[in-house]
Amino acid sequence: MTPYHLFIQSGEHFVYHLAAGRFIRISPAAYELLDLRMQLPKETAESEFRSRHGDEAESVLADVRALEADGFFEPAESPLLDSEAFERELDERLSGPCNSVMLSVASGCNLACKYCYCGVCRDKLPNKGLMPVETALRAVDKLFAKADPKTDVRITFFGGEPLLNKPVIARVVERCNALAAERGLKAGFSITTNGTLIDDETVEMLGSDFGLMVSLDGPKELHDSQCPTRDGEGSFDQATEGIRRLMKKRDRVTVRCTMAHPAPDAMQLIRFFVDFGFSRIVLGTVRNPAFPSACDFTEEDCRTFDRSMEDEILPWMLAEKAAGREPIYNPFDEIADFQGEKEHPEKVRGLRCGACHGSMAVAPDGTLYPCHRFVGMEAWAIGSLENGPDRERCAQFWRRHRECMKEKCGSCWAYKVCGGPCPWEIARSDGTFAFSEFLCKETCNWIRHGVYYLSKSKNVDSETGGKKQ
Repeated sequence: MTPYHLFIQSGEHFVYHLAAGRFIRISPAAYELLDLRMQLPKETAESEFRSRHGDEAESVLADVRALEADGFFEPAESPLLDSEAFERELDERLSGPCNSVMLSVASGCNLACKYCYCGVCRDKLPNKGLMPVETALRAVDKLFAKADPKTDVRITFFGGEPLLNKPVIARVVERCNALAAERGLKAGFSITTNGTLIDDETVEMLGSDFGLMVSLDGPKELHDSQCPTRDGEGSFDQATEGIRRLMKKRDRVTVRCTMAHPAPDAMQLIRFFVDFGFSRIVLGTVRNPAFPSACDFTEEDCRTFDRSMEDEILPWMLAEKAAGREPIYNPFDEIADFQGEKEHPEKVRGLRCGACHGSMAVAPDGTLYPCHRFVGMEAWAIGSLENGPDRERCAQFWRRHRECMKEKCGSCWAYKVCGGPCPWEIARSDGTFAFSEFLCKETCNWIRHGVYYLSKSKNVDSETGGKKQ
């Protein structure tokens, strides 16, 4: 692999050093020299650079030679774990304790969102998609039996719309708190809801420590067009009534907005959510790889969003920072964490997320799935609550994922940052994976935007090959 990757974002020049895992903002002249060094032998590149810049070339050459002395030009190895290391990590994961689980307590929903994949695969589940209390409590008991007895546990409630099954949620919370107290630990809970069923009783049940995300797709006209009720009526008024009731009791509420085709005005959405009073904004796009639909984001939609990011959203984020406020929409935390690490591993972990382990989901009928997104898809089932996860199915899940992405990701400059594709986003309905060039391109765009934002926020190394900033 080449030792570094060059890119220009919003007029700023950057180099990413693969071996060190660092982004560095550089001068245009340093960018030019590094670009020449990728194409020509060292002496030829430096001679060509001198012919272009004369005496001014020497300071840039000195900076680049200093980088060279630190091993900047040594070829980078593939960041992928080799097969033996991958199998060791996989074995440790599947053999180790598990302190979290996702409960799909209500796989049905009171809404009929036009983009939702749940309607394709989840309404076929028995008991109208509601998890019986016996199943839920058995899942809690299984979790505590598998958990590290010295580590707190966490339950995430998903749907569909999980608040369709409020009595079961209440029983789960009660059981978890009791079992955790016996160990001298705490039980944590989180939930994602569309907000339409939030009443005073629900607010009391969720309390202030319950991790919470509400789904709202924007102003009334847009939300109602994307998220009608099952009777075809708009759901905005119900959702916002519940959300405002929640906000009276909680200081912080996160909103998750789903952007569908055709791409909406993203900056307008952000302003709407800021004015509404949310403390954090998550913007997602419709991607249904296993069940493609007309709502899926297209390449043109992604280009529209990228233009909005560069022209409007990033300037707004930087204006918020300049005013001493953290922008409540900031999709770049992962890049900031990566850039802030003091030491970077030469190899990236082989398992991207908690699928088949900490993110494992229990369906209403007790079937186990890699995570909540796979619930109801028979081809992706990995076991049962009664017998536990099938170790070989879980192992094969990750082996197939690795096999699908290793050729592309193993030679990609961005892999250390992104960690490879989310399994769901390259999953197909038949239980196989298919690599997505489209997704890869968008991930690289996200990294470039993030690095630009961090550089302007003083979180990327100072400029090299020019005046220090």
